[in-house]
Amino acid sequence: MVINEVRPQSGERRELLLKVARKIFADRGFQATTMDDIAKEAGFTKPILYQFFESKTDLYREIVAGTAQSLISTLASSVPQAETPRAKIEVAFSVYFDMVISQPDAFRILFIHSHEAEILSQLRRVELTLVSFIEPFIDVSISDEHRIQLAAGVVGIAEGAAVAWLVQQKASGWPPPLPDEAKRLAQRISTLAWGGLRAVQRD
Repeated sequence: MVINEVRPQSGERRELLLKVARKIFADRGFQATTMDDIAKEAGFTKPILYQFFESKTDLYREIVAGTAQSLISTLASSVPQAETPRAKIEVAFSVYFDMVISQPDAFRILFIHSHEAEILSQLRRVELTLVSFIEPFIDVSISDEHRIQLAAGVVGIAEGAAVAWLVQQKASGWPPPLPDEAKRLAQRISTLAWGGLRAVQRD
């Protein structure tokens, strides 16, 4: 890519670099991506890239952390407004799949590619954060241990469905999602999750 003469401001540069890095990491994975690749595609020199991010791992971590923070923040502002346990589950899945469909590169990084041990540990923390968020909304008289296990199952269902959708999209050449794609996925998966949660017996 030709380096542009007109430079964006510092904050804009950082966002551009993150956007470009998300795309390249999603396409090639962590190991196959270099800082040279990211700088060149963004239209900057590598020293400018290092002004914002100390290393490739640092850049990768910020993408993962930013995706997780955005997801948790949106869930936290949306789910409590639902009145019933089932509605809360449906809203949570709607928020989740809205993000998967609107930010496929970020979720390909989270779920599709293999990761080094240090990065994998960060991804596990993201999953545990989601489990901690979901757990209070499982309104059944069961032990804390049981409730956490069920919350982990709900998160696993969502993650599995997201991976399947991303793989299907890639196999089809990344066609534009249907307007109601997120809603359709959320309804399917929330029906499955709610059916399982309704069958839970008290300890």
